[in-house]
Amino acid sequence: MSSIKQVQDLQSQLAELRQENTQLRTKVSPDKTVMDLDRGPMTNFHLESQPTSHTASQRIAPPILNNFNHVRKNIRSYSREIFQVPYENRTEYSASTLPEIPPRANFAHLSRAYLDSIHEMYPVLHWPTFQREVDEVYTSRSFQDKAREWVGLFFAMLACGSLQTPGSATRSPNSRPAGMELYELSKQLVDPASQELNIVHAQGALLLSIFATESNLKSTGLAWAASAVRVAQILGLQCGNRSWPIIEGEVRRRLWWSIYAWDRITSLESNYPALINEDDCETPLPSPIEDRYIQAQGFTRPSSTQPPFTGLLAVIHVVRLFSSLYQTTKPSIMTSQVLQAWNEKFHSVLMLLPEPYDPGADVNLEPAALVPLLTLQLARFHLYRHNISPVCRPPERAEALRRCTTVAQDTAKYISRTLHAQSARPESDRSWHTMVTSIASHSMCLHLWRCMLMLCFRSDYDGALMCLHLASAIGSLRKINTACGKHLSSFLDHLLDRTRSGSGAHLLEHDEEMLAYVSADMQGDLEHSWVWNNTGAVDHMHTRGPTTPPGALPTHIRGSGEAMPSTHLPLRPGTGSSENGNEMREWDDWVRVEQMMRQLMEEHRARLAQPPSYYTTSHNPVKRVQLGPEAPNSPTRSTPVSSSASRISIAKLI
Repeated sequence: MSSIKQVQDLQSQLAELRQENTQLRTKVSPDKTVMDLDRGPMTNFHLESQPTSHTASQRIAPPILNNFNHVRKNIRSYSREIFQVPYENRTEYSASTLPEIPPRANFAHLSRAYLDSIHEMYPVLHWPTFQREVDEVYTSRSFQDKAREWVGLFFAMLACGSLQTPGSATRSPNSRPAGMELYELSKQLVDPASQELNIVHAQGALLLSIFATESNLKSTGLAWAASAVRVAQILGLQCGNRSWPIIEGEVRRRLWWSIYAWDRITSLESNYPALINEDDCETPLPSPIEDRYIQAQGFTRPSSTQPPFTGLLAVIHVVRLFSSLYQTTKPSIMTSQVLQAWNEKFHSVLMLLPEPYDPGADVNLEPAALVPLLTLQLARFHLYRHNISPVCRPPERAEALRRCTTVAQDTAKYISRTLHAQSARPESDRSWHTMVTSIASHSMCLHLWRCMLMLCFRSDYDGALMCLHLASAIGSLRKINTACGKHLSSFLDHLLDRTRSGSGAHLLEHDEEMLAYVSADMQGDLEHSWVWNNTGAVDHMHTRGPTTPPGALPTHIRGSGEAMPSTHLPLRPGTGSSENGNEMREWDDWVRVEQMMRQLMEEHRARLAQPPSYYTTSHNPVKRVQLGPEAPNSPTRSTPVSSSASRISIAKLI
């Protein structure tokens, strides 16, 4: 362990030296850009098919002109209604329409929840500066001296903090969540359509997108994400050839790369193209050190014990693959060559992360490590599940199921290692439950759901129970998680019916109905779904609301093992509508889900322990056909096999 810590210390010192070197060389060497110095290691895993732009390497940072304040003032004055200056701090006051200040205790509670969760992964605020501005507001007891967009940012931060407090989210069964009220206040004040944009508009738009997405308002979240991207581009946050004050420069870098990472993640989950072009990212990567060590005179921390590529930096390294991954999944079939090439790229990204992040490592993991690791597993699952489609040949579909199962098993192993880390230090002031809920996200809940479906389908119930442990810990903290739990419960009911009727794992892989269910939200995407062809369900989906509770299986399959044609809507885990919000919060039957998994596990073990069964064929009484342990109810005599007695057909047996 000591050697690992020494390596991590050296890596972190190297990262800080690289950051200082970048800043110095940017000032003294105009023929080199930040991209040449800071993004060197990233070229190891760029796709060969991705075009490379040389525009950045040809740009030269202009010199810093002293005593030019009067020139800037004149340009701002003379350019009105002609063009907009690239960056400018603007403050417009309109105190008469601003809301009241919430109690200081509420701010303290929600801001702490925000810092422990959203800020860890998306550090878009320089907290010491923001805290000082908040103190000024509470001292004056008014928002009078603050711009409208800053007040909107204040309430957006509180709304994101409320995502971590489900117990106090509702004051009565029929009232709206407190976070939604904060969100409504914020979006009225953060106006990305304003002609006077500044960095606060981009910060507020990103936080509003995060809140909307985590509240399962998917379309709204995507719209706010698009606003954040465009405002950031208008402000030139993607450009790295300018010198800024220390704090402002670091805030710009962190904000840009947070928007970049969020754009990539939401793009992959929604199956829409990313909004940010990879070649437009010229600004250097942010520093890994904490906000309190970033001061006006520079970075005051002499050395860092935190490994470099963790938190936001680790996520950035992972999501840089997502745009190319989106293009790769456009064809209907993934060839073995493409899959092998992507395996190498996934491995190269993993090698950039700290050594304990390796899936084969036998060391404990902090729960915070799950964010970049599960983001990488999410990308792998999205690629591998592509070949589950019936347009692929049976061997390709079987291989896709195997690869997806491997990803789900790696996910379960990572979760297990975080549990061991907590048991190794019971004196910690934060429990495992507290730490994992602070990193819970919309995409994490969806990934756990997909993994549990696949693991149960493939009879790996130990891995499914480990994923369930994390999903049940998140509980109703994320609305999407409740919808996933309901869907999983219905799926397990159907799986029980299938297995009790004699369908073992080898038969389930050829069961088109079960494959459609285990493909999960692939059926919610018109580009990659296959169950809606020639049924009219696509048109129905766009004209009517869901006929079954979001996330639940259709009623015609919950109590029967027989396959029936379906014209229901895609099995999507929630629609983001507010009408069924109370219903989503009321479901909390994770205990029943665990019981069904354990029941399936026991029945699976019992089938494996039984001796193989045989029956004689009618055309050859001497020959015996082995049924195997998955068919305990199969006949042992030369009698006709009815469809109600066994789901194994004569044709399949022959």
